[in-house]
Amino acid sequence: MPIESELSDTQKNIINEAEKLFANRGYYGVSLRDISGGCGISLNLIRYHFGSKDDLFRFAIQRRTKTMNRIMLASLNKNMQDSQSAPSIYSVVSAYVTAFDVLNSKKHKWRNYLKLLVHCDSLTDKPELIKGLREAYQTVFESYVSAFESCGLSKKNANLAVYFMHTVVGQSAVEVYSISHLSNNVCDPNNDPTHTEQKIRFIANGLLTLTD
Repeated sequence: MPIESELSDTQKNIINEAEKLFANRGYYGVSLRDISGGCGISLNLIRYHFGSKDDLFRFAIQRRTKTMNRIMLASLNKNMQDSQSAPSIYSVVSAYVTAFDVLNSKKHKWRNYLKLLVHCDSLTDKPELIKGLREAYQTVFESYVSAFESCGLSKKNANLAVYFMHTVVGQSAVEVYSISHLSNNVCDPNNDPTHTEQKIRFIANGLLTLTD
């Protein structure tokens, strides 16, 4: 499997198209032929560079994990250091939400990748496909669990806190349920400067119920 930093232009075109299609249609809704048609690269060449559909999917979901982990951990370290007193549930949640918002911004153009990660949460019948992703993300998960423990949560509740937080942030970041559409544009996250803060407060206040 190729290394992200060493991808050729042809390989980038293939993986970018695969990422987009998998994100929008899911694993089962995409074939190698769909990817070939979308990027204008022959099916044989796609197989030459990435192998099977499963191999290509694995690469698509793992290609950005190092960068994502670096951003998620840097955000956590910064927020913990900036806490003027003992770490708080609010500061941990703020670190997580802020990192996701950075990744979801136009600057990073990671929207398709984040949508793809949300889709992976539903692939419980394909554990072999997401095993590498789970392993790559484990360090981040454990770091946020430790951060919540330092806020006074038990290990069990700290694990639950990361799980609940990840679910809410992931779903809202990619607008699985578009609040703009559902509210007839009464709510517009893209043009509301208070949206991130509201999301942090909502999650943090909910997680306070896990304190012993």
